[in-house]
Amino acid sequence: MCDIIWCKKEIDGKVCNTVNYLDPFNFWNWEGKIACAECGTVYYIYMIEGWMYKGPEEQPPGTEPDILPLYADKPLEGYKNYLPGTEGRTRPYLCLPRHIYLGQPDPVKFSVRGYPVRGQRPQPKSTGPLGSAGFKWPIEENSPELWEEFLERKKRGLVRDW
Repeated sequence: MCDIIWCKKEIDGKVCNTVNYLDPFNFWNWEGKIACAECGTVYYIYMIEGWMYKGPEEQPPGTEPDILPLYADKPLEGYKNYLPGTEGRTRPYLCLPRHIYLGQPDPVKFSVRGYPVRGQRPQPKSTGPLGSAGFKWPIEENSPELWEEFLERKKRGLVRDW
């Protein structure tokens, strides 16, 4: 659940109509100024335990915001939005590691118990239109270096059944 500021500022005869989302983690007990992601209008808000105590009150032009919204969209204009981390419009997620934020997969070679996982490269050739290869994975043929690393981990006692 999050709070929003729906910007209704009229600019050049057109209403902004941008919904700026305020995540509750940063705005739980917060007082300050936040900018609209579309038009840059600065609003003063005062939140106590996630409730909007005062505001949003529009500030005079030229006021600097304390923080930017996390996400913003324009629901009356289809799918137009500003994702987290858009330069000058929204701020990035500060609580997630960077590689997760960019959508890159974690290079995991072994499961929690120490056995090799199937997600390693190279994978066997596809056996059908969906690329299903079943449960048999010839690891010795497809990834000999991973097989050697697995045997070494097994010798050191890092592989367990439960």
